[in-house]
Amino acid sequence: MANALLYYRTENTRTVDVSPVDYSDPFDLPSSQKLEFIFPNDILESINESYQNNVKQSPVPNQDGTRKINIQENGLSSYGLSINGVFKKDVVDGIQKLKLMRKTKQVDNYHVYGKFGLKISNASEYDLDPTNLSGFHIISTNVGYFGVRNTRYDFTINLGFGGSF
Repeated sequence: MANALLYYRTENTRTVDVSPVDYSDPFDLPSSQKLEFIFPNDILESINESYQNNVKQSPVPNQDGTRKINIQENGLSSYGLSINGVFKKDVVDGIQKLKLMRKTKQVDNYHVYGKFGLKISNASEYDLDPTNLSGFHIISTNVGYFGVRNTRYDFTINLGFGGSF
């Protein structure tokens, strides 16, 4: 369990200050642009990283029976994160913010690779503040509950990466 922040930046709230307010710290962003996971209310329980290289394997036919496969290195194929957790206390607020975030345009003129960022208190190796060089975008979300009482909603948010890695 960790305290975490999923947020998005706009051209007016980007890391490079362009407004009268300094938004370099994502916690200072307007409430509508961030979804906070703070124990015990809303909890980020797990994070899963997905990394795939774009390597092409080409078998080479040989008459003498020699087995050979040529490799072509083409860089990164895909990178993404999947975060899982629970909305507990302010279920409506958390789910509504997530619904708005996933419908928000995922890029703008400055954040051309994705305008979403992630900050996790105990897993800073996955932190990413979007810039004009890289960012996350929301690929998909899953939200639901089990049982008869809907006071605890499980969620999964799949984030894709764009830009230079």
